[in-house]
Amino acid sequence: MRRALVALVVLPFALAACGSNEARVVQEQLTPTATVQQAAKKTAAATTAHLAFNASGVAGGENASLTGTADFDLAEGRGSFHADVSEYGAVDLILDGNTAYLRAPLLKAFLPAGKTWLKLDGKLRRSLKSVPQDPRQALARLKKVADVRKVGEETIDGATTTHYHGVARSGEGTFDVWIGNDDGYVRRVRADGSGPRASGEVVITLSNFGEPVSVTAPPASETADAAALSSLFRARFFKPA
Repeated sequence: MRRALVALVVLPFALAACGSNEARVVQEQLTPTATVQQAAKKTAAATTAHLAFNASGVAGGENASLTGTADFDLAEGRGSFHADVSEYGAVDLILDGNTAYLRAPLLKAFLPAGKTWLKLDGKLRRSLKSVPQDPRQALARLKKVADVRKVGEETIDGATTTHYHGVARSGEGTFDVWIGNDDGYVRRVRADGSGPRASGEVVITLSNFGEPVSVTAPPASETADAAALSSLFRARFFKPA
């Protein structure tokens, strides 16, 4: 189950905007491929965003599904993430600058009594690969989509969007992207992919661009420092950054 969790909980995105008239003009003048690439570049510059996501797939021969939400303040390096993973439970992550706090069922057996959060600083924070830490890394993948075609107009959460479909240049998956007609925001992304170790689908819906994000770190009384735990624990869960 842990391999399936790691494969699924790696799906972050963020957004940016442009003026309403400008967005429509850009989409009309550029090719579908260039439109998606331009939208990815603009949305990656967003300072804050909210996203909701769901994913399902097979990893290491195990079926898994995941639903959740996240809020990111990229300008301040802060964010919060919550996911419910099938047959596993709830996973929570709080990012606060160079520090991350993780809460998950898998950790309970290793934490001291009374502690519910694992605190990771420095290299240990950067080695945490199974949860999102910067949505811009995922958005960058849209710049590599090829053979993009326009599907048509659709409404996403009340916003009129244009739906585009493309394939990954690696040939191992497809992308669907919905871009707001009036503001140029990426409103939704759906990715289907398969590889030697995993296959599945993820759908991410984005909103609240540029709105304030409130992130509160857990109190020290509820946290345990990963650096102070046994070397066996660190070797099992964290790879060198």
